[in-house]
Order: sequence, then structure tokens, then C-alpha cells
Amino acid sequence: MAYGKVLAVLTGDETDQGVLTQGADMVRPVKGTLYAVYVIEVDRALPVDAEVGPAAARGEQILVNAETSVQLPRGDFEAQLLQAREVGPAVVREAADRDVDAIVIGTSCPRDYGHFSLGDDVPYVLEHARCLVVLWREPPAAGNRRSGSRTPLGRQSAGVLTGV
Repeated sequence: MAYGKVLAVLTGDETDQGVLTQGADMVRPVKGTLYAVYVIEVDRALPVDAEVGPAAARGEQILVNAETSVQLPRGDFEAQLLQAREVGPAVVREAADRDVDAIVIGTSCPRDYGHFSLGDDVPYVLEHARCLVVLWREPPAAGNRRSGSRTPLGRQSAGVLTGV
């Protein structure tokens, strides 16, 4: 499937490369644009536009790494650092502002109290985005698999869910 505008949500974890690759594959056939965003969550005790030096430096480095690793012509890739209270609403708002055709967001195999959990941001994006949402999940690390579970070795996991 090809899409003209795709928003890739980067988090600085092991899913970023898969998210970028998936997003690039979606825009490449039509010479579309891949927008990469990294969202800095600003504590409610601070103004949303507060100076967040170390977090901003980390976000900038993640976006620079994305720009060097993505396999797209320079004009087909844009990276932006955002500051917001929460990642989910910031992603949905950015997707609407840019009128993207799809969002690619990643998740590792997070656990809350020993149970699989997507946290707050991914479900928010899945529920509120007005476009296609592609959820990229890396396979669990060998030590995190439940006994008896079967996962093909060397395979990437990606699920496509629509938000419309």
C-alpha cells in the first residue's frame, strides 16, 4: 500500500528503526513525504514551552539518527521535535495538522504488573486518529517470552489497525 503522507512516531527505543522503515516503505512508491516526530513530555508543573535542555538534546539526536538512517530523498523526509503534556494527543493533533494518510507508531513488549500493556499513548492514537494507524511491535526478547509461546525466529511483528 502506498500513501502520500505518513507520520512516524519516534520514541528512542528499539522500535524506531522498524517504524522508520515501515513509514518509508509506505511513501516511497508515490514519492510521498515521511514526517518523523519525537515528542518530549513536559511535566504539568512546568509551562508546556519550558526549556527542557537534556530532553531536547536527546530528541534532536534521535531525529538526526533517523534522518541519516532513512532511505528517502532529502525532500521526502521531515523531522520535528514537539513538546506536549502527553504523547498521544500530540501525535493525533500533528497528524490532523499535517493531514497525513497514516501514522506508524511502535511499541516494544511493555509490561505493567507482569501483564502485557500498551500504556496510554498507543491506545489514545488508535482511538482518536482520523487516519490509518500502523502499530509496529518488535518481538519480545528471549527472556520475556512466556513459556510455551511460539514466535518464529528472526521475524518482525507488525499489525495494521485502522483508526477510521
